[in-house]
This record gives sequence, structure tokens and C-alpha cells, in this order.
Amino acid sequence: MDRRRFIELSAAGTGIALAGCTANDGAENAKAAEDGTDVEEDPEETEPEEERPEPEGGDGRPYTHYSLDVRDERSAGYPVWVDRNGRVYGRDGPRVLVSDDWWETTETLYSFEEEGTKDEYVQTVIVPDSGRVIAGIGGRGETGGKVELVDEDLGGSETLYRFDYGRVSSEFGHVAYEDVVVIGTYHLSDFEANRHANEVILSTDGGKSFELILEPELHTEDAANHHVHDVEYDPYAGRIWVAVGDHGNSQIYWSDDLGDSWTELDERGRVTMVTQIAAFENCVAFGTDGVPEGIIRWKRDGPNDEPDGVADLVRPHVEIETDPDDDVMELYARRRWHVREDDGRELCLMPFGYSTMHETASDSVVLASVDGDEWYELYRTETRDVLLSNVMGPLSMDGDRRTLVSDSFQAEGHQIDATVPLFWN
Repeated sequence: MDRRRFIELSAAGTGIALAGCTANDGAENAKAAEDGTDVEEDPEETEPEEERPEPEGGDGRPYTHYSLDVRDERSAGYPVWVDRNGRVYGRDGPRVLVSDDWWETTETLYSFEEEGTKDEYVQTVIVPDSGRVIAGIGGRGETGGKVELVDEDLGGSETLYRFDYGRVSSEFGHVAYEDVVVIGTYHLSDFEANRHANEVILSTDGGKSFELILEPELHTEDAANHHVHDVEYDPYAGRIWVAVGDHGNSQIYWSDDLGDSWTELDERGRVTMVTQIAAFENCVAFGTDGVPEGIIRWKRDGPNDEPDGVADLVRPHVEIETDPDDDVMELYARRRWHVREDDGRELCLMPFGYSTMHETASDSVVLASVDGDEWYELYRTETRDVLLSNVMGPLSMDGDRRTLVSDSFQAEGHQIDATVPLFWN
């Protein structure tokens, strides 16, 4: 029984056995009362239950009655990834940093500074289950960025792929699931030179090698850009999802054969811009890159189901509270974190950071869901000094559920070291 249904039944006076009480307990106590005998009290049973916060939200809004348990906030550079062992990786100019204490202290794992230019600056780090350290470097200028594999002995690196144009972003456009790694490239388009960051590459060997699987054609120059926004590997369908923007160039693609063939959601221009894709067992959630800000949802009937155009997607499914008098995009979805447990449970955290193009926007929020249907707003910051763009962790829905929410843009960076609450209980 879900928690909302529990509250509804409780308010209606329906008898519900609370946690720790059984039907036999109730029957024995009732019989003792009829017999006139004393009922021995169990000290543990007489203690008041821990009060749970009342639900606030619903009806297309995130619930707001749970919050991250914040351990610490600090400014200490730019963490961008945490591996399956809890080791955090980050970037600092040409250096790959690493931390074994959740970014309280760091050390240099590897440096690309031998090249001596900003073209070798680390943009992000990806460490799939194989343990291989993959760095996306360069790509902010006219020269396309590279995907580098750091040698196991840290004595050098191997260039696995060079993009024609653009870079690997730290805030969206890459995903790792077991041995599958999908990466898209990102940059502002140069329409005059016909240069666009529109390549998607795939590894099926845990980052040992990559191949180009998608390079969608330009649809219109009457748009801000033509570039990749996000990619997702959907383990329930064995499917790769790709979101491309902007505006008239916007499209959602998917492939069920690891990129050999692709299906388009709908006609270009009809597809809303999204910057995050999160595949749940019973649905796919899309984090928006436009008004209204929030979650678009496609509910699927089974792993082989496919959406039949934009009409199949509920928009908005969940809308984040922003300035009701402002019809300009104030924030958009940034890099999510998705846990899928062996027993079928799953948890997704998705940050939304304010748009720097909007001079008065200042909010960043963290949404979370265990089913892609109901979403909870676990954190909100209302300052332009912090732009939340990346979530790392938790590693499991059990244990300490530790997470780092990071600002990888502002000077000195900013991290929120916190625990994810048990909002799904």
C-alpha cells in the first residue's frame, strides 16, 4: 500500500494494522479486555510512533514534505562522478582528481597538461562498472573534443574517439550501465561553418572502445542550435534513447539494436526540448528544457512498447513551482543519478538548475522518484551563487544513502553532502 493511500484510509477511520502490530496482537488484547484481565504493556509498543510529515504537493506538483539531510556544504572544486565503490572523480583544468572521502580531500589521479593548452582541459570523467577511467577533454573551441582512456598504470592515455565538433558535457549527455557507455557531444552550433555537436558514440565493452552510432541531420537553422542534449540506456528494453535540441531541431530518437537503426518520436518542431531522460521499468521520464519546467512522462505497457508520437507523452506530468508571472524558462534538467536494485527497486535523483540566460532566475531544485510517476522535491536553493548541475550517489537505496549534489559551473564549485531520506517508505 502506498503512503498516500495509507493516509487516506487512516483519515477515514479504516482499521489498518500499523508496522510492528499484528492481527493476533489486536485479538489477544481485545479478549483480555472482555475477560477483565490486565493487558501487559510492551514498552516498545507504547512508545509513540515517529511522526511522519504530512504530504504537500500532488496534482501535478512535486511533493515537498521530505528534504535531504544535509551533512555539509562546501566549495571545493568540481566533482563529476562517483564509481560503484564510492570513489569520487572530478576535474581541475587538465587534471583528473580523485577522492576516497566523498570530496573532503582530493588528489591528482592523472594530468593531460603535457599538451599545454586549454584544449586538453578535462570536461568530465566517466567510470563504468569495468573500472576504466574515461575522460572527456577539450572541445570548447573550434577543435572537437576527445574521449581518452587513462592507462591502468596511470602512465599515459589512449585516444578512443575524437569528435568533429563539441565536447562531452559534465551536466548531461552521457550514461553508463554495466558495460554499456553512451556519450553525446555538446556545443553551440556554428551554422555558417555547418558545424554542429550532434554525434553519439557507444561502447559495449565497458569503455575499452567506442563507435559512432548516430549523427542526426540538421533540420533547420531557424533555431538556437543543433546538438545532443541527453542519452540514456534503457535496461528494461535494451534500448538507447537520445534527445536532440534546440526548438525546430528537437527530436527524441530510440534504437533497440544498439544504434544500427533509429526511430524518431514525431515530426521535428513538435517535440518539446528535454535535457534528461530517465528510463524506469513502467515509464520513461523526460526532464524539460522549457516552460513549464518539470517532468514529461511516457507510460509504457511493457518493455517492447514504443511511444506513438508526442501525444503519448504527458506534458507536463509534474510541474516545478517557479515564478507564475514569468513565461521564460527559469531552470532546466541537469545530470541525473539512477539506482536500479537487483530486487526491482529503483531510485532516480534529477537536479534542475536555473538558466544563466535568464537574468533574474536563481532557483535550483533536486527532484527524486522511485517510479517515475510521483516526484519529490528534496532540496531547493534560491541564489545565483549556486547552480546545481550534477548528482552523484547514493550507491544504494539502503545503507547511508549518501549523495553529493554539485555545482560544476560557478567559481570554486559548490557541493551539498547529504543523505537521501526514505521518502518511498
